[in-house]
Amino acid sequence: MAGAIVDLPATVARSLGVRGRGATVLVVRLGALGDVVRTVPAVRLLARHWPEARFLWAVDTAWRTVLDGHPDLAGLVEIPRRAWGRALRQPAAWPGLARSIAERCRALADLAPALVVDFHGDLRSGLIGRLSRAPLRVGFEGHQQREGNRLFSTYRVPSVDRRTPRMERNLSLVRALGIACEPLPPADLPLAGRGRDEAAAALGALAPGRAEAYAVVAPGASRRQAYKKPPPEVLAAACEAIGRADATALVVWGPGEEADARRVVGLAPRATCLAPPTSLPALAALLERARLFVGGDSGPLHLACAVGCPVVGIYGPTDPRVNQPWAVPHRVVYPRDRVYSGRRSVDRPAGFAGLETADVVRAVADLWAASPARAS
Repeated sequence: MAGAIVDLPATVARSLGVRGRGATVLVVRLGALGDVVRTVPAVRLLARHWPEARFLWAVDTAWRTVLDGHPDLAGLVEIPRRAWGRALRQPAAWPGLARSIAERCRALADLAPALVVDFHGDLRSGLIGRLSRAPLRVGFEGHQQREGNRLFSTYRVPSVDRRTPRMERNLSLVRALGIACEPLPPADLPLAGRGRDEAAAALGALAPGRAEAYAVVAPGASRRQAYKKPPPEVLAAACEAIGRADATALVVWGPGEEADARRVVGLAPRATCLAPPTSLPALAALLERARLFVGGDSGPLHLACAVGCPVVGIYGPTDPRVNQPWAVPHRVVYPRDRVYSGRRSVDRPAGFAGLETADVVRAVADLWAASPARAS
């Protein structure tokens, strides 16, 4: 499938030149929210190295709003995974599904990229790279690829240690292309700008004085990642610590998360305010102004990092080193005696067993005291 493994970065230099003039680079990171956000700084490094190249990003339609309008991207290649999944379950929709997939395959071939950089590393992303017909396709080998993804690469970058932070994993692909990774650029997401009016309305609905100093608390997670939700009692204690600092814990929620949010508010009613249903742009804008974020290993945690909001990350079933906050002041809390392996099958079953509420409260109070008020 891949043919001979090419020699990089000399081959890339011949294809893209010094500044990338006239070349197209296709980045592949389909989802989810936290993974997309953590890939942006790596892609920005590529764009700085080849400032005259055209950068396109293949992303799941569900997350296009995160990247839409980014100054380093010429456009997005949407992969409608959920729509295709629904159609696959309805035999009457199969002809339309086949046409949709065929159209997307032709569109990928028409892009004619000189280079594909596959940060995702599974069968779908490997196929996307192959269908683009790019002569150079950079991906992982080892444990950072799965489902045969390596078979679609023309250049394979060795996997780093299993406990290496995901941001560093992404940067390893950049370094393999001969590009320096310091300093790490900010994400510079346009997302928050599109949500400021909605965020202002949400804050304006709070009681007088409650929007002056606030922390964002995110108790929810997607249905597939429900195991990442910290115990609501722990989050309620964190909210009470925020309340003792004469501040407000703004409990946010998205689709399917309202019950989680209401439970935390019910456990700490004097310290909390329930946010209205929050879109991703509004969440980014709220985080942009917040003094602190508190939550589990989730997309909102990494979105907070992307907009510069200090983070208290609460970990249990996921490795706090692999999924650590980045580029912001932060505190990480996890069960004191837990030994992590970086393997999901090993780390996930233990959940939050052994997590000490007092450790979370201490981390919140400490980081709140160390974090200055942010501009409104």
